[in-house]
Amino acid sequence: MAVKCDEYNKVCVLTLAGDLAGDENTLVQNQMEAMIETRHLADFVVDFEKCHFIDSKGLSTLLWAKRRCEDLFGQFKLANLDDNCRKILEITRLSHRFESHNGLESALKTMS
Repeated sequence: MAVKCDEYNKVCVLTLAGDLAGDENTLVQNQMEAMIETRHLADFVVDFEKCHFIDSKGLSTLLWAKRRCEDLFGQFKLANLDDNCRKILEITRLSHRFESHNGLESALKTMS
C-alpha cells in the first residue's frame, strides 16, 4: 500500500493506494503524525478511491485517526468508499462513527 498526502486549504487528504490492512497501517499513522507536526494540520480526509479492503488493524487505525483529529479539535472524514469497504464498516457497526462522502470534493466542501 502507498499513502499520498495532499493539502487543500489546511485540510490534509490521505489517498490510499492498496488495502488498509496489516502492518501497512503504520504508514497512515506516520503520515498523519508528520502532517500534524510539520504542517500543524488537524483536519483530514481519507480518500478510499484506490482502496478496496479494510482489515481489523485498518479499522483500528481509522478509529485512532478520528480520535487524534478530535483531540486536536479537527475533523476526520472518509471519501469514495466502495461497496466492500462500506459493508465492512456496516458489519463491524462502525459506519455511524465516521462521516462518509461519495466524493472527495463533497468531503472537502463540508470542512469548516
